Amino acid sequence: MLRKIVLGMGAAGVSLAMLPLLAAFEAHVVNVTARIENALSVPVDPIAFGTVFPQEQLERRLPVQLSQSFLDENRVDDVEYIIRQKPKCGVTTDDGTVGPIGPTWTGHVIPTLDDPTTTEVDESRGGTAYTIDCEVDKPAEVTAPGPYLLPSLCEYISKHPDNQPENDGSLNSFHQPFVVSNGQVDWNDVAGRLAKSDNDTSDLWTIDLKVPCFGGYCAQDWADFVHGINPDANPDLYTQDINNEHKVFGCNLWLEVTGVSETPSQPTEPI
Repeated sequence: MLRKIVLGMGAAGVSLAMLPLLAAFEAHVVNVTARIENALSVPVDPIAFGTVFPQEQLERRLPVQLSQSFLDENRVDDVEYIIRQKPKCGVTTDDGTVGPIGPTWTGHVIPTLDDPTTTEVDESRGGTAYTIDCEVDKPAEVTAPGPYLLPSLCEYISKHPDNQPENDGSLNSFHQPFVVSNGQVDWNDVAGRLAKSDNDTSDLWTIDLKVPCFGGYCAQDWADFVHGINPDANPDLYTQDINNEHKVFGCNLWLEVTGVSETPSQPTEPI
């Protein structure tokens, strides 16, 4: 009798051990595919102003339009985007007066501690300190030594829409491209929108440059020149250091899609 009980327990043990093995032989495959396309078509050709002189005003055009893939897709209707100005990095020679030589790239704004002896932002000073890192995205082929950061042209570049229709933002020259407060970067972005339902499939932005003056060599009407473009600007903040005279300035325009809406008349389909 005891032998039968032992054999029965052994058989039960074998049966329990086999259960996980049987379950492991069942599987199901769900095939998931998607074709990813850009919503916007933006030319990436450089906007070159060449050699310029203090208080000159020069204009260039930046076309932004819905991509053909976006136009062909009935499910989607409009795209919201921003234009952001970021620091520009590159290799220059002759004390920054020649170049950029080879590829250029974007610098990253890194908030830093106002008080390096602590681990927190010094709120009494607003947490306004920052550095610009040109190393993190430096192309592998760049072997020349730094520094790589170009003097900023961003403050002097405006962005004005075509106003057809009036659904885009605008930003005059003589502005701060970003501010750092409490250890956070607050970008001075310009918003844009394109919508098939409004027959608005392209924007033509005007990128104009208002050239700064240097040191104590500004014209007597410098303040009037600045206030005529941006009444809220402080002319003293946009006078360049004399040490930057003759140097190559730069700024990267960063266009980023922030939202895509579906066509109201189209049923929502699962992706």
